[in-house]
Amino acid sequence: MSALSATVTRLAHQVLDLTVLPAPPAYPTGETLRPLLTGDSVRDLHAAFQLHDDGKARQIAYDHAVRAGELQRNGAHPFDVFRALARAEGAAPEDTRPWHAVRLDAYTEALGIRGWYRRTDFRGHHGIVADILRLPADGDHGRHYVTRDFAPRPPLTHSVVDRDSGRTVYRAISGGIARQWLEAKEASS
Repeated sequence: MSALSATVTRLAHQVLDLTVLPAPPAYPTGETLRPLLTGDSVRDLHAAFQLHDDGKARQIAYDHAVRAGELQRNGAHPFDVFRALARAEGAAPEDTRPWHAVRLDAYTEALGIRGWYRRTDFRGHHGIVADILRLPADGDHGRHYVTRDFAPRPPLTHSVVDRDSGRTVYRAISGGIARQWLEAKEASS
């Protein structure tokens, strides 16, 4: 482990203790389902499956949160801890997701981890995209990448995409021009 990595890991332990967790989530039972019953068998079956799925998702998110605490306690690299926290937030159902998001935000803010963002896919499912994670010491090297547009609008056919936000920051008529812009951007930072 490099000196920088050891310093960052020590800082992560001092700033936020991820081993402090609430009690494990309780799996839903028939008593939990009983108030939701309406007498409509299709609606009741849907409610039962939704309750079951949310219970399993809550447990999976909790397991990932426990794993993040274990990784932090054992001195794992901060990016490994980040990935466990991101999996916890991604797996959590709507009602517990904010709690996991606050932990992830606090951890990344304390260490200055960049190179990730939240997104919602076309079905409305929440997710976290982590391309190339970076610490403040890494600067902006690796923050952007060049890609050929999926549906280009001539003459602009290539884009430079920001990994921190997932947004296009520059468009060009060729990949070479886009790479020149990228190299100039990295050289200036």
